[in-house]
Amino acid sequence: METALRLPDGSVPDLYLVDMDGTLVSTSSEKLLLARLATGGVVGPARLFAFAAGYLLHPLRTLEEGKGWNRRYLKGLEPAVVRAEAAACAEILLKRHLRRWTVESVASLASLGCRAVMLTASLRPLALGVASGVGIEEVHASVPEVYRGRCTGGLSGTRPWGRSKLRLARDICRAAGTTLERCAAAGDSYGDRFLLEECGLPVAVCPGRRLEKTAKRNGWIVIPGKHTKWA
Repeated sequence: METALRLPDGSVPDLYLVDMDGTLVSTSSEKLLLARLATGGVVGPARLFAFAAGYLLHPLRTLEEGKGWNRRYLKGLEPAVVRAEAAACAEILLKRHLRRWTVESVASLASLGCRAVMLTASLRPLALGVASGVGIEEVHASVPEVYRGRCTGGLSGTRPWGRSKLRLARDICRAAGTTLERCAAAGDSYGDRFLLEECGLPVAVCPGRRLEKTAKRNGWIVIPGKHTKWA
């Protein structure tokens, strides 16, 4: 499939805002990290129980903010340990789980002078490893909160998800001297719709069912995937 994306007026986008999990890679980077931490004994049963309990105790928060708000499995870990394990996971993602279309679209637009920016709710240590492997230099992701040399299980700063991702994208555009109407954006989940709705060139990559319906209704580019149906 053609990966040379153009704005409605035929020009090259100023920026390409790219999601990671589900869009640039085909799996959940944090599930991979959590499985590695658990099987390696870095995260024990007590911490896993506290992590699961977070969802049970705060269902409304999960509904409003998506599943990724809960990082309690990191509580008490040293940042260096998290970075090392995340780097190992990034290598696996780059070797086994890249979405070819998205990688090629990043390279294609880069050759035309369009700068790609990763904008993802995944953890920054994971995002940095994947971004460097596909030539994306600017990364905005979820930053693990650290207190007295240990992760707290919370996040520091803005988590790029839903409307927060849209607000952050606006800030990125202002800093670059452009607007969202002059940008392309790629996402896979329904939470990405806020950003995609305001971009000049929205792309739904292997979208979930709700985003697929939204994308087709609005005439966005849809890259086929697991849930996408074609006539």
